[in-house]
Amino acid sequence: MKNILILLPLYNDWKSLNHLLNKINNQFKKKKLILNIVIINDNSTERAHIEKNKFKYLNKIQIINLKRNFGSQKAIFFGLKKIVNKIPKSIIIIMDSDGEDDQSKIKTLISYVRKNPSSIIFAKRSKRLENPFLKILNFFRLIVTYIFTGKYMNIGNFSAFCSIHLKKILKNNNLSLAFCSGVLKNFKNIQTVSIDKKKRYFGVSRVNFLFLIKHSVNIISVFYKIVFLRSFLFFLLIFIIFPKVENLIFLIVFFLLMNLTFLFFYLFNIYSNNISNNIKNVKNVKK
Repeated sequence: MKNILILLPLYNDWKSLNHLLNKINNQFKKKKLILNIVIINDNSTERAHIEKNKFKYLNKIQIINLKRNFGSQKAIFFGLKKIVNKIPKSIIIIMDSDGEDDQSKIKTLISYVRKNPSSIIFAKRSKRLENPFLKILNFFRLIVTYIFTGKYMNIGNFSAFCSIHLKKILKNNNLSLAFCSGVLKNFKNIQTVSIDKKKRYFGVSRVNFLFLIKHSVNIISVFYKIVFLRSFLFFLLIFIIFPKVENLIFLIVFFLLMNLTFLFFYLFNIYSNNISNNIKNVKNVKK
């Protein structure tokens, strides 16, 4: 498969984007591949700037401009919805535009997809470079997510798959909450490859405590039915083992509020996902 489409969500990271595209351009200059770039501009406040004349080996560069800032997860969702019926048979790469996803491993992901065309390949975070506090928070997030969903999701956006699977993973709006959990919910054949997470090319990461909390809730909310079942069985087990447990009403209220929270996040996020209402325009930078 010679067609490669790289989809990049972006918010005010034009300098990093140009650096990334330059690296991709140089990496594939001796490869007989057709490389197309789709940038999802998540309503950046900075003016778009792409040094298109430097990217000789990139076939096409297109920017999908969103009407407002939705966050990277919904940006990816809108981007995939926009291209789903308009691309030739390709290998699709999803990655961040800030440099944290190692562009030198794109070839590795492409190789895995070619060997396993029926699978979606995710980069498993074998090493992270955040500060110790964020590392601890992320580890806690992984444990909590596993307890609620039964899935240890040490993965992010960096992934690759054949375009023939695109309609299946977009069969509902789950991806609009969180790309990784939406794919895991909609597609069963998932494989991972260990890839270290790198540092941003420029600037400071916007990931903080509140971002991790919200992102974790979104990830878990995709599996709200499983969460309800697992938490119900857990609380039932507590009642069986400790029939005279104190604060029983508190536990029941906590159980209900927790599950209603996940249900609310799910319902709130899957509506208003009509791409025609949320895409401002599409610009061809290089064609």
